[in-house]
Amino acid sequence: MVATQAYNEVEEAEFVADEIERLRKTESRGYSDFAVLYRTNAQSRAFEDVLARRRVPYRLVGGVRFWERREVKDVVAYMRFCFNPRDALSFSRIVSVPSRKIGNVTVDAVNAFARESEADILAILSDPSHVPGVPKTAVGPLLGFRVQVESVRSTMGVLRPSELIDHVIEVMGLRPHYLDGTPQGEARMENLNELRGLAESFDDRDPAQGLEDFLAEVALVSDVDAYDENGEGATLITLHMVKGLEFAVVFMVGMEEGLLPHQRALDEREENPSLVGAQTEMAEERRLAYVGMTRAKDRLYLSCAFRRHLYGRSQPAFPSRFLTDIPQSMLGTPRGSAPVAPPRQGYKERYIERQVEAAPAPPPVQRFASGDRVTHPAFGAGTVVKSTLTRTDEELVIKFDKVGLKILSGMLAPLTK
Repeated sequence: MVATQAYNEVEEAEFVADEIERLRKTESRGYSDFAVLYRTNAQSRAFEDVLARRRVPYRLVGGVRFWERREVKDVVAYMRFCFNPRDALSFSRIVSVPSRKIGNVTVDAVNAFARESEADILAILSDPSHVPGVPKTAVGPLLGFRVQVESVRSTMGVLRPSELIDHVIEVMGLRPHYLDGTPQGEARMENLNELRGLAESFDDRDPAQGLEDFLAEVALVSDVDAYDENGEGATLITLHMVKGLEFAVVFMVGMEEGLLPHQRALDEREENPSLVGAQTEMAEERRLAYVGMTRAKDRLYLSCAFRRHLYGRSQPAFPSRFLTDIPQSMLGTPRGSAPVAPPRQGYKERYIERQVEAAPAPPPVQRFASGDRVTHPAFGAGTVVKSTLTRTDEELVIKFDKVGLKILSGMLAPLTK
C-alpha cells in the first residue's frame, strides 16, 4: 500500500496513467487489472481527459462520460452559441434549457430560415414574427431568449472564461433548473463546478482569447477518445458503486477533506458535534473508504492533491483524516512521487491554516519552440507553430501534417520531438 500527494488533479491523473503504463510493462498486466475509485462523479473528468490523451483505454462504470453529461453539454452549447450565433446545433440544444415553451417546430423553422437567408440566428430573433412557420405563441419566448443571450454576449471580452460560465448559469436560470432537491441535482452542479475549474485555467489570458482557447480545448478533449465500453480498459468508478468488485490494482484518488470525507459530513460534524455512532455522515464516509481499500487484491494506491478545483474554484486541499488513521509503517511512497505528510496539529486548525498558505503553482517549463517537429500518437507528425508559456502550462499551436492545426497542452499532450 502506497500513499502519494500530487500538486493538483491533473498531476494526480498523470501519476495514475504513468503507473498503469509502468506496471503493464514491468508486471505484464492488462488494462482491466486497474481501477480508479473516486468519491464524486465530477472527479472523473481529469482522468478521462488524461487517459484519452495518453491513449489508455478506459471504461466508465455507472455513469456518463464527463463531456457527454447533459448539464456540461448544455453550458458548453451556451458558450458556443454566444461565441458564434450561427451555430444552429448549439441553438437547437439550449433554446429550451430551461423550458421556454419553444417547440421543435419553431426551432426547425428558425434554423431553416437562417440557412436560406445566410443570416445569424440572433439577427433573425430580433423579429421572429417574420420567420415563416414560427407560431405567434413562440414570438415572445424567442425575444426573451435573445435578450438573455445578448446579456451574456455583452460581457464577452470583459469577463474571464470562468466568470462567463458563472454569468451563463445566473442569466439563464440554470442553477434552479438543475438543483431539484435530489442528490442527482447536486451532482449536476458539481459537474458544472468542474467545468468552471477547467475554464479557470484560461483566466490568465486576454478574456476574448481565453474564451476562444477554452472552447478549442473543450472541442479537443471531447473529440480525443480512448473510451471503450465493451473492450479491455482501466475501470473508472465511484466508491458507491464498487462494492462487490475486486481489481488487481486500485487507485483511490481524491483522499482529501471535503471529498473523502465529503463536505456534507464535515458540515454535519460542525453543526452537530455531539453526533456519534453509525448513523452519522462521517461514519458512512469511513465505511466508503474501507470498502474502496478492500477492493484491491495486489496493490493499493492512495492519493490526494495539494490543490484541487472544488466547488467551482481552485483551492488548497488537505489530506483526508482517513489517511492518518493508517499506521505510517504500512504506507510506502511510489517512485517519483511526494509522500503524504502527516498533520502537525488538529484537523480543524490545519484545514483552516491550509486555506491561507496556498503555494503558487510551479512554473511550467518551455520544452518546445516554433519550428520543432513533433509526433503525437493520435494526430501523427506536425510542426510547432507557436509555444506560449502561461502561468500554469505551455500552450502549443501545432500544425499536424494530416489533421491540421491543434491547440495542445505542453504538460499533458504525449508529444515527442
